[in-house]
Amino acid sequence: MFKNVITSENTPNSHKEVIVSQVDSQLAEAADKDTSAEQLQALKDHFKWLLANDFYKAECSAEQVSGMESYLPADYKDDYKDLPS
Repeated sequence: MFKNVITSENTPNSHKEVIVSQVDSQLAEAADKDTSAEQLQALKDHFKWLLANDFYKAECSAEQVSGMESYLPADYKDDYKDLPS
C-alpha cells in the first residue's frame, strides 16, 4: 500500500470532513459483536488506508488514531511504501 496517495493537490479539503466524520461510527461498528468477520476486515483495511494518508490522519484525534491502530497489527506500517518518483 502506498502512503500519502491522497494529498491536497489531488483531493478537495471537503473530503477530509467526510472521511474523518465517519471514524467514530466505524470504530463503534468494529467493536460491535454483531459485525461480521467480512465487515470487520473491510473496516480494518479502511483504517489502514486512512492511516497511510497524512491528509486524513492529521485531521483525526489521537484517540481516533489509537482506536484504529488497535485493530491493526503492531507492524502495519511496514506494509506502506513510498510513491515512486
